Amino acid sequence: MSDIAADTTPNVIPAPVIRRMTPDDLPVVCEIDRATFETYRRQHRQLARPLRLRTPENMDAAFNRPYPGVVIESPPGRIAGYCFTHVWGDLGWLGTLGVTPPKQGFGLGRRVIAAGLDLLRGAGCTTFALETMPESGKNLALYTTLDLEPRQMTLLCQGNPPTIREQSYGWWMGGDELRTITEQLVPGLDPTPAATWLAQEESGDTLVWYDGPDPVAFAALRYAPRRLESASLHIVIEVAACLPRAIQHWPRFLGEMQYYARMKGQSGLVMPINARQIDLLRATLDAGYQIVHTRVRMVNGIALGAPDAYLMMTLAI
Repeated sequence: MSDIAADTTPNVIPAPVIRRMTPDDLPVVCEIDRATFETYRRQHRQLARPLRLRTPENMDAAFNRPYPGVVIESPPGRIAGYCFTHVWGDLGWLGTLGVTPPKQGFGLGRRVIAAGLDLLRGAGCTTFALETMPESGKNLALYTTLDLEPRQMTLLCQGNPPTIREQSYGWWMGGDELRTITEQLVPGLDPTPAATWLAQEESGDTLVWYDGPDPVAFAALRYAPRRLESASLHIVIEVAACLPRAIQHWPRFLGEMQYYARMKGQSGLVMPINARQIDLLRATLDAGYQIVHTRVRMVNGIALGAPDAYLMMTLAI
């Protein structure tokens, strides 16, 4: 009987591959997105029914930008995670990201987030931010180790302001009005890509208010849900701003947004307010709004708006 030598060759695990996202990746990314967030919500007892896939229009609009994001393959050739990225002028925003549940706990999330930040640096961004769930200590710790600071809460306030039927706004048609407004509040901030995304997705409109020829306020309003077979009862303000010279007109602007919501068959507004903006927050609560959801804003770089600025923004694909 001959001896058979044992195979002593160590098992080598191929290193993960990180690369830019391509259109062919979107179906797999869409499935990982649903699995990741359904698992999270079930763990926190937040899910009454199975989570739906994102709409094709939402995914396509998210990809059709200069720096849409990155994916991580583990093993090579099999996508295990993703991170969408958004470039708003000097601000680089990390959008939705996730790792497929069977691959969680192996450091892939940290790698794909770091790659997303590198992509935004390569795009010329100097400030970086994202928003995450405050109940996830694991996520907060991970982002903190990547040099993002938990600075403020973003409070999503829901309400039904008095409707104003007289429309004084104009429709944004792709010009420089949005950047003109936000440059006066946060130099280098350009929210135009968010409004462009809504238009490409055919899921919302951006309204602009003027003082004579000068734009003084705008609001990018989403009326269509991001997921299939989902219903939305409220218009979501994804990004909005109002210059100090027009703040006295802000209640009227909200009333016109409410009229827009009614035209779209929805009952009210959801408005994201930075917790630093205490005067705006108090005025919003005094007007009958309720805080329905919270997020933690993680930032590396300059402050995203002064405490007295009427600047509202949130972005999660």
